[in-house]
Amino acid sequence: MRSFVAADGERFAVLVDGSGMPLYYPALFTTWHLRSRSLAANSIANALTAIKALYAWEAQVGIDLMLLFSQGELLGEERVRGLSDFLQLALAPGHRDKKITPIPRRLKTVGTSNHYFRLTVVADYLGFLAKRLYPSSRVDGEIKMMVASIKANRPSKPNKSGSDKDERYLDEAVVDAVEQALRPGSEHNPAKDYAVQVRNALMFTILRLTGLRRGELLNLKVDDIDFAKYALRVVRRPDSKGDPRAHQPTVKTRQRTFPLAPELIARIHEYVLRYRNRLPGAKKHGYLFVTHKEGPTQGRPLSISAFQKWMLGVGSIVEDSGIHAHALRHHWNYGFSKDSDANEIPSATEEKLRSYLMGWEETSGTAQIYNKRHTKQKAAEAALALQNKYLKKVQ
Repeated sequence: MRSFVAADGERFAVLVDGSGMPLYYPALFTTWHLRSRSLAANSIANALTAIKALYAWEAQVGIDLMLLFSQGELLGEERVRGLSDFLQLALAPGHRDKKITPIPRRLKTVGTSNHYFRLTVVADYLGFLAKRLYPSSRVDGEIKMMVASIKANRPSKPNKSGSDKDERYLDEAVVDAVEQALRPGSEHNPAKDYAVQVRNALMFTILRLTGLRRGELLNLKVDDIDFAKYALRVVRRPDSKGDPRAHQPTVKTRQRTFPLAPELIARIHEYVLRYRNRLPGAKKHGYLFVTHKEGPTQGRPLSISAFQKWMLGVGSIVEDSGIHAHALRHHWNYGFSKDSDANEIPSATEEKLRSYLMGWEETSGTAQIYNKRHTKQKAAEAALALQNKYLKKVQ
């Protein structure tokens, strides 16, 4: 898969063959079926990743779907089951000198949601492909049956109402240990360059204290920081012309203003003036977090892949820490729940405050998932009180 930016700033992704030429039908499917639905660039890229897995399945079983459909044959139940099993496997990292992304030797599987998504996209793509290649126009019903057969193999979607998001949080001592290791000058700091240490420590602290998403953090501009009012603004910038990254970090949630402590504002100010602004090209785009490593990308906005690589290193500072960007978001919400309980904030008010700070619509119900923690805790206390009352009576 190759990503690029159009002149108007719109992000595109295409699947290419071994020579770098775009694959015709996946490109047509992207234009006709995906972009026409106004899907975000990242959603289209995810769909193309599912189609890439389909091509890997073709290579493994030794068939050519375009030839198969052109000869008047569709996928039968046996092949559909084999396809479903294959799409549950994780693909190995691709290589530019290989035409098909291989399956790793040690088989790993994707999650239920990913498997469900892959089968949905592949079913729609194969229906799209068959309608254009099948020699007879009177078999629309058979094509629909094939598509339905593929979708029937999708796993059951996880029950969101039974989500345990309210219970997901990190060990505070572990988070403290990681933050201590990331402090500039720490002997355990995985980064060697001091300026990079300052940047990394600042990113971790912002994630921990605000619960921002990864895309929101990487989308921050210096101008989004209000140094006078001690706040940062989370701003939506879809298909920004000023962002040179082909894979653009985006803000999924609502725009909002998040208050910051004076000490944190001071740390951001120090990073900008003493380290960021001294890098060539850093002032051209305005994004807060940039690449410090010498080379052609120095001073450019920090990429998603570079951030992911850094976060993997952060997670390994303490063995089995479970730390990653979204885990810190869950951890922030757990801390917010505890503070709300301690300050006796009413549940309805807590829900509204959480929805605003996290960028959720108040009617989305997302905040209610975290507010269930309070209900569970009170229910547990009531149950234990009843048990203790009974046990004292029978003694």
